[in-house]
Amino acid sequence: MIIWNVSPVMLQLGSWELRWYGALFAVSFLLGQQIGRYMWSQEGKNLAYLDVAMVYVFLGTMIGARLGHVLFYDFAYFSQHPLEIFLPFTFEPTFKFTGYQGLASHGAAIGLLIAVYIYVNYVIDLRLWPPKLTIKKQRREGQSYLWFMDRLVIVGILAGCFIRIGNFMNSEIIGKPTHSRYGVLFARDVTQQLQASSRAIQKVTITKSKALLPNDDNYQPVTLAIAFKHGSFEETAIRNFLENDVKRSLVKEPHISRHLAEKQDQPLHYELSKNKRGAYVAHINTLGIVRHPAQLYEAFSSLVLFFLLFYRWSTQKGLLRPGEMIGLFGIIVFGLRIFYEVFKESKVVWAGSWGIPRVPQLLSFPLIVAGILLFIYSRKSSKVQD
Repeated sequence: MIIWNVSPVMLQLGSWELRWYGALFAVSFLLGQQIGRYMWSQEGKNLAYLDVAMVYVFLGTMIGARLGHVLFYDFAYFSQHPLEIFLPFTFEPTFKFTGYQGLASHGAAIGLLIAVYIYVNYVIDLRLWPPKLTIKKQRREGQSYLWFMDRLVIVGILAGCFIRIGNFMNSEIIGKPTHSRYGVLFARDVTQQLQASSRAIQKVTITKSKALLPNDDNYQPVTLAIAFKHGSFEETAIRNFLENDVKRSLVKEPHISRHLAEKQDQPLHYELSKNKRGAYVAHINTLGIVRHPAQLYEAFSSLVLFFLLFYRWSTQKGLLRPGEMIGLFGIIVFGLRIFYEVFKESKVVWAGSWGIPRVPQLLSFPLIVAGILLFIYSRKSSKVQD
């Protein structure tokens, strides 16, 4: 069991934060751009077009991913807070900078397909001053839609690897319980919720434990250490807080109970002592829910697929047929997406919960079908890509 309790903030300077997710997304984009430049130069394409193309790719991906999350997963909320769709902060209950939390991969795929079509077939000239917008239908020299997409999916799957690592750093898109000792205990929600429950709490940590507790082998014993500020409470008040407020939070607070399996019908198993500075520290013995690191499963398979697709391109770039790479991408990536949903904990289903496919699975089916059709088309095509 790995206890994962990493802050999503990579660097903080005053009120400004650099989050792991944003940093990894930026790295994936910059690395993808460099790989794209190498691929274009190897095929003798005009590199001047690449920088323009990356603007279309970035905007299409971000807009599509954001709208996909809004429409597919949280429309009820954003229909009441439309400004928060594209603004990186919330207004309720208080104004708070949040960044763009909520990006859907299926929406990103759709946005990317549309953006590349516009890039390949239209030239857009936008001038800020004097304001002027012209749109001219004009095919990009030496590029077809399928040629561009066949190369783009190679760097796109690498970006998917970085994004899933970012999800892991955020402790989001967590997996289902493994019902074994192998997996990850995502502790951040637990420690944050408990620390916010009282100003008297100095720090909350979770560690592995060998304590003997009633256990059905589905959960793993852990120790929850709550350090109180010096002089904050008397012993009686702290014990009352632990046995009532903390016990209630462990059992009923959703952000905590999804990670800890505290028994409601049993008293809280804890010891209260003082540290060297004379402050009280409570050590609570409870059970942790170990989960599949589904984010890392997807990240690893994305990295492997990147190397496979890049190897195929590097060894057969003169023999590739239109639609071959994007067809393989659609079949493998979204086929795996359906498979990995089995390991994920998600409340988003099409209707009910009686084995009905979830929204990500349902959205993956048409993309798999499109991949199959493109791959068949590429096999029948007598044309080799330029």
